[in-house]
Amino acid sequence: MKWSWLWKRERPASVRFSDLAWDVHSHLVPGVDDGAPDLEAALEMVRGMHALGYKGMVLTPHVMSDLYPNSPETLRPAFDSLQAAVDQAQLPVKLKLAAEYLLEPECLELLQSGELLAFTCVDQAGNEKEVVLMEFGFHHAPHEDLVKESLFAAQTRGLTPLLAHCERYPYLHKEDGLLELWRERGGWMSVNAASLAGAYGPETRDMAKKCMDRGWVSFLCSDAHGMRHVRALEALATSKTVVRWMASGQSLHRGLGA
Repeated sequence: MKWSWLWKRERPASVRFSDLAWDVHSHLVPGVDDGAPDLEAALEMVRGMHALGYKGMVLTPHVMSDLYPNSPETLRPAFDSLQAAVDQAQLPVKLKLAAEYLLEPECLELLQSGELLAFTCVDQAGNEKEVVLMEFGFHHAPHEDLVKESLFAAQTRGLTPLLAHCERYPYLHKEDGLLELWRERGGWMSVNAASLAGAYGPETRDMAKKCMDRGWVSFLCSDAHGMRHVRALEALATSKTVVRWMASGQSLHRGLGA
């Protein structure tokens, strides 16, 4: 009882975004998807994240075979232009380029070929992992066989799959077996700050809290497409759910280096 009381006393009373250090899901690469339309908008978001205390960001443009058929070759020049603008503005924020891959047959082909963008993170055990950010479709659940094959293909390539916004798939709110499968087979998960702030409704907010309280979540992400998502982070400064999650040791944000 004594030590439990001490732990409660030492828990931070508010969220310090400098303790998170890195955001690993955002759409700031200008002009390549439904995120930042231009350099000015991207720079505004970088400034906003820096003002909150973040030291670095992994930029993850969409890769979808129909809407956004991006590739490392198409994304690198736009990323380099943003990096140059951040350097010129003397913003002390590190940027890394990765991508957010829609789980579809074409994604499985990329996983099997290894022709995709990932980022490096150190887990709680001190092991270095190459992480690939993936998302399910919002309207229909991916077939279980595709999920299994994609997890296997990623891990065969030495990649750890990170599921974006695990709370935002309505079909998983009542039956979350695919999340159980994802976790059991070594996948990581993230939630969006905007979900916890209530931007997508109470069911999505409650799902985010449930996943965090279950110990499933490794990252709290901005998923920034615009300044509204940066402001959603600001709204979580006194979130008990986030404070409890940060104190639990689940967060892997600092595994990218401060």
